[in-house]
Amino acid sequence: MADVVFLFKPSTKVPFYFTDEQFKQIEGASGGKVYRFETEDELLESEIKAEILFTWGGTGEMPVRYCKSNPNLKWVHSFSAGMDPVMKSEIADMPIIISNSSGIHSITISETVMGYILAWNRTFPFMFQKQREHVWAKGMTRDPVEAYGKTLGIIGAGSIGYEVAVRAKAFGMYTLALRRNPKLAECYDEIFDSSGLYEVLSRSDYVVVATPYTSETHHMFGEKEFKAMKKTALFINVARGGVVDQEALIEALRNKEIAGAALDVTDPEPLNPDSPLWDMEEVIITPHMSADAPILTQLATDFFCEQIKNYLEGKPIKNTMKK
Repeated sequence: MADVVFLFKPSTKVPFYFTDEQFKQIEGASGGKVYRFETEDELLESEIKAEILFTWGGTGEMPVRYCKSNPNLKWVHSFSAGMDPVMKSEIADMPIIISNSSGIHSITISETVMGYILAWNRTFPFMFQKQREHVWAKGMTRDPVEAYGKTLGIIGAGSIGYEVAVRAKAFGMYTLALRRNPKLAECYDEIFDSSGLYEVLSRSDYVVVATPYTSETHHMFGEKEFKAMKKTALFINVARGGVVDQEALIEALRNKEIAGAALDVTDPEPLNPDSPLWDMEEVIITPHMSADAPILTQLATDFFCEQIKNYLEGKPIKNTMKK
């Protein structure tokens, strides 16, 4: 058995809302107690020294003081996928297990990606605007197109890319995937290693970026990459804003080197109010919400409980971070 500290305060920026039933589920998995706190100060005042810390590690200030003052701490698990704030803090240097919840967002993000594609294909953003203006807009925009028979290229064929491909196949699309270590699956018609980037770009009607953001993928998409794409292609980024050279993207759109973009992430975030991306008719912008949905808290709870079982049985914990 092991006690768990849950440290998190929901907000509009991180809309995770855990229920009493989910906390009972965690207690059932751990065999111990779950102590809930919204701030690190409250946690420190409690003087509780739990073995496991369950928190949000994707943004904001990390609970370094608590971790350093807790001699019983063995494992920090985050229900975020991004872990930069944790890994750049002193927590990363501690002799403890650090893990994340990468993979739980794949269902909701993949549905968002298909939403972008359908909205783009059927010219919904333009039509929604005309609806508010009370204008019957038939014939006023480019012709709608179908997803059936089109080619979808996935850059970063991890759990998100896999779920995107599954849904794309359901629409009758041909799927190309790019992954550092290629592993063919039924949902991919073809898969390439990193050397195949430009082939994927040149053949795809939709390019979906779902690669992790690292020093190697910083500005992975720039002028050369956009020029390699079809002029009719839609560029979709659900990874991180830093993967894209945003000025190069703006120029590619202005010069009609690509047809459009759907962006859930930008650099910086929030996107500057004066960015030309806001006013480009061929651009769809969502405020880093492609993963948001009520199901996430249950997925995060289920995954955490699975890893608690592994931890208590001395088995490897999934998604441990390399230091």
